[in-house]
Amino acid sequence: MTLTALKTAAWYYPRSVFATLGMFWLIIEPIIGLTGKSIDLTYWQLFGWSAAFGIIWLIIDGIWFSGFLKHSIEIKSNGFDTRIVIKFGDIFQEEGWRAIAVNDFFDSIVDDRFVSSKSLHGILLQKYWAGNIDDWNRQVDQQLTDTPFSSEDRSEGNQKRFTLGTTAAVRKDGNKFLCVALSRTDISNQEAKASSSDLHQAVRGLLQKARSVCGDEPLSIPLMGSGLSRVGIKNNILVDLILTAIFEETKNNKVTSEIRIVLPKDKASEINLASLQKDWS
Repeated sequence: MTLTALKTAAWYYPRSVFATLGMFWLIIEPIIGLTGKSIDLTYWQLFGWSAAFGIIWLIIDGIWFSGFLKHSIEIKSNGFDTRIVIKFGDIFQEEGWRAIAVNDFFDSIVDDRFVSSKSLHGILLQKYWAGNIDDWNRQVDQQLTDTPFSSEDRSEGNQKRFTLGTTAAVRKDGNKFLCVALSRTDISNQEAKASSSDLHQAVRGLLQKARSVCGDEPLSIPLMGSGLSRVGIKNNILVDLILTAIFEETKNNKVTSEIRIVLPKDKASEINLASLQKDWS
């Protein structure tokens, strides 16, 4: 069990103990009332049994009800044969193609102004293209050669602005990424923002590109819109929006054999996988 899961379990455990205590009391009280007999059980014994059985209820609750102990689920549908997995993990540790949200300029200056060093966009550039950003720019330019754009007068950064959903396939040392334009950049302050409709458009554009490049390899999508793209929607709703776009695009035509939504591990307490599985399966 991960440290995050342990913290979450510790948070839920008192609730499990009192739930078990209430269950015991519901059993004991009718017995006493109907039989007139007393039960030789002290308060501390009752609380001790509740604490012990609370662990069992914690596991049951964490797996089947609250879902906080689930690390991954699979969403199945009779409408298509694509395997959809939702899991907690690190997007950069996934196999196959990995989606990364970028701004609509595909900027490459990681200075916490044009591209934040804390965003997946910034982490990607620092992790794989540090000291060789020209290779990133070259690959993006080649990918978007025939893609329509509008020109913007900027003193720094890229001058070409692309529509949301525009996706470039880039590779580095065997790693394969699909960089998709998700957020719109305000050129007055370089702040990037996105809306729920922008997210839907971006995911659809990403999947359309993935259909032509994945070659049946798995595609991993992070929790887009949860960070500096500033969509401003709760994380569980973001997952629903991403799933909606996946279902719509996959029903049109198969994208690849497996699509994974990879959620940050620190969001485990905010996203109920058991509820998602119930709602979408």
